[in-house]
Amino acid sequence: MRLFWLEFKRFTTSLAFILYTIVTAVFILLNVWPMIGRGLATPPTSPTAHYELITTTDFHPLKTNALDQLQEAHTDNAYVTYPFGFAKRVTLNAQVQAKVGKLLNQARRIDNRPTLAKTLGHVDQLLGGHSDYAPATLQRFAVRPMTLAEARQDHTLIMRKDRITGAYARLFADIAGIIAAILPTIVIIAYCYIDRRAQVMPTIQAKPMGTLKWLGTQYAASVAGLIIPVIIAALALFGRVTWLYPGVALDYLAFAKAACFWVLPTLMVSTAVGFLSDALFSNFTGFALQIGWWLIVMTIGARQVIGNYGWLLIPRHNTLHNVAYFYAHLSELAINRLGYTILAITLLILTMLLINLQREGKYRGLHIRPAHH
Repeated sequence: MRLFWLEFKRFTTSLAFILYTIVTAVFILLNVWPMIGRGLATPPTSPTAHYELITTTDFHPLKTNALDQLQEAHTDNAYVTYPFGFAKRVTLNAQVQAKVGKLLNQARRIDNRPTLAKTLGHVDQLLGGHSDYAPATLQRFAVRPMTLAEARQDHTLIMRKDRITGAYARLFADIAGIIAAILPTIVIIAYCYIDRRAQVMPTIQAKPMGTLKWLGTQYAASVAGLIIPVIIAALALFGRVTWLYPGVALDYLAFAKAACFWVLPTLMVSTAVGFLSDALFSNFTGFALQIGWWLIVMTIGARQVIGNYGWLLIPRHNTLHNVAYFYAHLSELAINRLGYTILAITLLILTMLLINLQREGKYRGLHIRPAHH
């Protein structure tokens, strides 16, 4: 335990950590603070009001949204696919355009989801795959504004299950996950770089300390430090909610649960990637790889931000509403978070194996050098 506190103190007094703390807390607060208001406690009453979007199982909005987008893309001959998560513009020749037009006309006459998915799946194939029309991603079109009855049900869930703070905690976790997936990696790589310059590794190699104990302690201390600005932001946001909703039965643990259950696994992975990158490359190369992963995840998540969990490193729920969808897919989110916790541990084990090889003089890191001509 003494070793943990020594490592924790050393880590949290580093310049990289101080900068990280400021950037992370400010980023979360700037994005979430303006969204917190008194409106959630007010029940919806107007049948003509334009309510927030929800993800629905209704066939009609899915078909309408999908075909409207396809019609626009077909008219302009400007389609978009997402190979490796990045947007790519696709222009078709006249023959393939005609095939897409024929499939579009067929789709207009379809009155059930399986047949529509099959037809639009053919469109996806003509585009080269990875489009919104693939059967696996077709659900993203199933969004529409809530009806008054649905808005009332949404409000009931916010008041009874979320108890106000749960709704804000989801938004907080969505935003916090964005920065927790990227910044810890660069902080850890910078921290390890400083250790290498100070020749900490040779010192450790000379001591009778197991790799598991040393790396495990350093990792635990780093994660404990990196979660601090997330908790600081959570406390500030919770304080604002309690001030705006006096006398309301709130869930006082909502932000803590969101930080630990939702944000922490993401932070654990990005931290583990930092240690693994340092062991692999002994430089900042790993950060470039993490940026690539982060950009892919952000691009995929951006296509359905009001409820997108699956296997994303950064689960998305960038809305105070769509509550029924969240609770219906809570088990999916739980599996996602458990999976990334296991991944973080796996990456840490790989790091430990590499460090053992370094101790034995069998591995000195991958060094990427420019080619000489």
